[in-house]
Amino acid sequence: MEKPKDDPEFWTDINTLRDPAYTEFDPDDLIGLHDILKETVDGLASVISVRDQAYRKAGQEPPPGVVISGDYQLAVLHVLRQVDRAVQEQAANAAKIAGHQGASYTKLGAAWGVTRQSARTKWPDAVPARGQQVHEPIPLAYAGGTAAIHHDPEADAWWYIANGADGRHEECEPVHTTSTDATAAATAFLIAHTKQDVAGL
Repeated sequence: MEKPKDDPEFWTDINTLRDPAYTEFDPDDLIGLHDILKETVDGLASVISVRDQAYRKAGQEPPPGVVISGDYQLAVLHVLRQVDRAVQEQAANAAKIAGHQGASYTKLGAAWGVTRQSARTKWPDAVPARGQQVHEPIPLAYAGGTAAIHHDPEADAWWYIANGADGRHEECEPVHTTSTDATAAATAFLIAHTKQDVAGL
Protein backbone atom coordinates (compact mmCIF):
# COMPACT_ATOMS: atom_id res chain seq x y z
CA MET A 1 0.00 0.00 0.00
CA GLU A 2 1.37 3.40 -0.97
CA LYS A 3 1.88 5.93 1.80
CA PRO A 4 -0.09 9.24 1.71
CA LYS A 5 1.87 12.48 1.91
CA ASP A 6 0.77 13.12 5.51
CA ASP A 7 2.23 9.77 6.62
CA PRO A 8 5.37 10.29 8.78
CA GLU A 9 7.19 7.69 6.67
CA PHE A 10 6.22 9.29 3.33
CA TRP A 11 9.56 11.04 2.67
CA THR A 12 11.54 8.05 3.89
CA ASP A 13 9.70 5.97 1.31
CA ILE A 14 10.24 8.62 -1.38
CA ASN A 15 13.98 8.58 -0.67
CA THR A 16 14.18 4.78 -0.86
CA LEU A 17 15.09 3.47 -4.30
CA ARG A 18 12.73 0.81 -5.64
CA ASP A 19 14.13 -2.09 -7.62
CA PRO A 20 13.00 -2.52 -10.30
CA ALA A 21 12.35 1.17 -10.79
CA TYR A 22 10.27 0.85 -13.96
CA THR A 23 8.68 -1.60 -16.38
CA GLU A 24 9.40 -1.80 -20.10
CA PHE A 25 7.20 0.04 -22.60
CA ASP A 26 4.36 -1.72 -24.33
CA PRO A 27 5.01 -1.51 -28.14
CA ASP A 28 1.74 0.40 -28.62
CA ASP A 29 2.85 2.98 -26.07
CA LEU A 30 6.07 3.56 -28.03
CA ILE A 31 4.09 4.04 -31.23
CA GLY A 32 1.95 6.59 -29.44
CA LEU A 33 5.06 8.36 -28.17
CA HIS A 34 6.47 8.62 -31.71
CA ASP A 35 3.15 9.97 -33.00
CA ILE A 36 3.01 12.64 -30.28
CA LEU A 37 6.61 13.65 -30.97
CA LYS A 38 6.03 13.89 -34.73
CA GLU A 39 2.90 15.99 -34.24
CA THR A 40 4.73 18.35 -31.88
CA VAL A 41 7.78 18.69 -34.15
CA ASP A 42 5.68 19.28 -37.28
CA GLY A 43 3.68 21.94 -35.48
CA LEU A 44 6.82 23.81 -34.41
CA ALA A 45 8.46 23.37 -37.82
CA SER A 46 5.42 24.94 -39.45
CA VAL A 47 5.81 27.97 -37.18
CA ILE A 48 9.47 28.60 -38.11
CA SER A 49 9.43 27.43 -41.75
CA VAL A 50 9.99 30.42 -44.05
CA ARG A 51 7.95 28.69 -46.76
CA ASP A 52 4.99 28.21 -44.40
CA GLN A 53 5.34 31.76 -43.16
CA ALA A 54 5.13 33.07 -46.76
CA TYR A 55 1.86 31.22 -47.34
CA ARG A 56 0.37 32.56 -44.13
CA LYS A 57 1.44 36.12 -44.92
CA ALA A 58 -0.40 35.77 -48.23
CA GLY A 59 -3.49 34.68 -46.33
CA GLN A 60 -3.24 31.09 -47.54
CA GLU A 61 -3.09 27.81 -45.70
CA PRO A 62 0.20 25.99 -46.53
CA PRO A 63 -0.60 23.01 -48.82
CA PRO A 64 0.20 19.52 -47.45
CA GLY A 65 2.94 19.05 -50.08
CA VAL A 66 5.04 21.77 -48.42
CA VAL A 67 6.31 19.27 -45.85
CA ILE A 68 8.35 17.36 -48.45
CA SER A 69 10.37 20.42 -49.46
CA GLY A 70 14.03 20.38 -48.44
CA ASP A 71 13.82 23.75 -46.68
CA TYR A 72 10.83 22.60 -44.62
CA GLN A 73 12.76 19.52 -43.54
CA LEU A 74 15.64 21.79 -42.53
CA ALA A 75 13.14 23.53 -40.25
CA VAL A 76 12.19 20.09 -38.88
CA LEU A 77 15.86 19.35 -38.20
CA HIS A 78 16.24 22.66 -36.38
CA VAL A 79 13.25 21.83 -34.20
CA LEU A 80 14.64 18.36 -33.48
CA ARG A 81 17.91 19.96 -32.42
CA GLN A 82 16.01 21.95 -29.80
CA VAL A 83 14.10 18.82 -28.77
CA ASP A 84 17.36 16.93 -28.37
CA ARG A 85 18.81 19.73 -26.26
CA ALA A 86 15.73 19.72 -24.04
CA VAL A 87 15.90 15.90 -23.74
CA GLN A 88 19.59 16.00 -22.79
CA GLU A 89 18.95 18.65 -20.15
CA GLN A 90 16.04 16.74 -18.64
CA ALA A 91 17.99 13.46 -18.78
CA ALA A 92 20.91 15.04 -16.92
CA ASN A 93 18.53 16.38 -14.28
CA ALA A 94 16.79 13.01 -13.88
CA ALA A 95 20.15 11.22 -13.65
CA LYS A 96 21.38 13.61 -10.97
CA ILE A 97 18.24 13.28 -8.86
CA ALA A 98 18.30 9.47 -9.19
CA GLY A 99 22.03 9.34 -8.46
CA HIS A 100 21.68 11.44 -5.32
CA GLN A 101 18.85 9.17 -4.18
CA GLY A 102 21.10 6.12 -4.33
CA ALA A 103 21.01 4.96 -7.98
CA SER A 104 24.38 3.72 -9.24
CA TYR A 105 25.94 4.40 -12.63
CA THR A 106 25.04 0.81 -13.48
CA LYS A 107 21.35 1.59 -12.96
CA LEU A 108 21.61 4.95 -14.75
CA GLY A 109 23.27 3.24 -17.70
CA ALA A 110 20.61 0.54 -17.82
CA ALA A 111 17.83 3.14 -17.87
CA TRP A 112 19.55 5.02 -20.73
CA GLY A 113 20.57 1.87 -22.58
CA VAL A 114 24.34 2.34 -22.21
CA THR A 115 27.13 0.86 -20.13
CA ARG A 116 28.05 1.95 -16.62
CA GLN A 117 31.20 3.61 -17.98
CA SER A 118 29.25 5.50 -20.65
CA ALA A 119 26.74 6.72 -18.06
CA ARG A 120 29.56 7.96 -15.84
CA THR A 121 31.12 9.81 -18.78
CA LYS A 122 27.79 11.31 -19.80
CA TRP A 123 26.78 12.43 -16.29
CA PRO A 124 30.03 12.70 -14.29
CA ASP A 125 28.40 14.45 -11.32
CA ALA A 126 25.20 12.42 -11.12
CA VAL A 127 26.35 9.95 -8.47
CA PRO A 128 27.95 11.40 -5.31
CA ALA A 129 31.49 10.39 -4.46
CA ARG A 130 32.14 8.02 -1.55
CA GLY A 131 32.38 10.87 0.93
CA GLN A 132 28.98 12.16 -0.19
CA GLN A 133 27.04 8.92 -0.04
CA VAL A 134 23.31 9.11 0.60
CA HIS A 135 23.16 6.22 3.10
CA GLU A 136 24.18 7.05 6.64
CA PRO A 137 27.09 4.89 7.91
CA ILE A 138 25.95 1.92 10.01
CA PRO A 139 27.92 1.75 13.28
CA LEU A 140 29.13 -1.61 14.61
CA ALA A 141 30.76 -2.49 17.91
CA TYR A 142 31.91 -6.05 18.51
CA ALA A 143 34.64 -8.00 20.31
CA GLY A 144 36.12 -4.82 21.71
CA GLY A 145 36.49 -3.15 18.29
CA THR A 146 34.41 -0.77 16.20
CA ALA A 147 33.45 -0.46 12.56
CA ALA A 148 31.25 1.58 10.25
CA ILE A 149 29.45 0.15 7.24
CA HIS A 150 29.24 2.48 4.22
CA HIS A 151 27.48 2.44 0.86
CA ASP A 152 29.32 3.43 -2.32
CA PRO A 153 26.63 4.66 -4.77
CA GLU A 154 29.04 4.75 -7.71
CA ALA A 155 29.81 1.05 -7.39
CA ASP A 156 26.36 0.31 -5.91
CA ALA A 157 28.15 -1.77 -3.28
CA TRP A 158 28.95 -1.71 0.44
CA TRP A 159 32.29 -1.39 2.22
CA TYR A 160 33.50 -1.00 5.79
CA ILE A 161 36.17 0.67 7.82
CA ALA A 162 37.11 -1.15 11.03
CA ASN A 163 39.40 -0.84 14.04
CA GLY A 164 40.08 -4.09 15.90
CA ALA A 165 40.60 -4.28 19.63
CA ASP A 166 44.23 -5.21 18.97
CA GLY A 167 44.83 -1.91 17.17
CA ARG A 168 44.58 -3.32 13.64
CA HIS A 169 42.84 -1.07 11.10
CA GLU A 170 41.20 -2.09 7.85
CA GLU A 171 39.30 -0.28 5.10
CA CYS A 172 37.94 -2.66 2.49
CA GLU A 173 36.95 -2.01 -1.10
CA PRO A 174 33.26 -1.61 -2.08
CA VAL A 175 32.75 -5.25 -3.02
CA HIS A 176 29.80 -6.32 -0.86
CA THR A 177 26.38 -6.56 -2.49
CA THR A 178 24.39 -5.74 0.64
CA SER A 179 24.93 -4.01 3.96
CA THR A 180 24.37 -7.39 5.64
CA ASP A 181 27.30 -8.89 3.74
CA ALA A 182 29.55 -5.96 4.62
CA THR A 183 28.49 -6.17 8.28
CA ALA A 184 29.30 -9.88 8.37
CA ALA A 185 32.75 -9.24 6.89
CA ALA A 186 33.43 -6.42 9.35
CA THR A 187 32.31 -8.62 12.24
CA ALA A 188 34.66 -11.39 11.11
CA PHE A 189 37.52 -8.86 11.03
CA LEU A 190 36.73 -7.64 14.55
CA ILE A 191 36.58 -11.22 15.86
CA ALA A 192 39.94 -11.98 14.24
CA HIS A 193 41.54 -8.92 15.84
CA THR A 194 40.57 -9.03 19.49
CA LYS A 195 42.87 -8.39 22.43
CA GLN A 196 43.96 -11.40 24.42
CA ASP A 197 41.75 -10.43 27.32
CA VAL A 198 38.64 -9.99 25.20
CA ALA A 199 39.16 -12.99 22.94
CA GLY A 200 36.10 -15.13 22.61
CA LEU A 201 33.62 -12.31 23.25
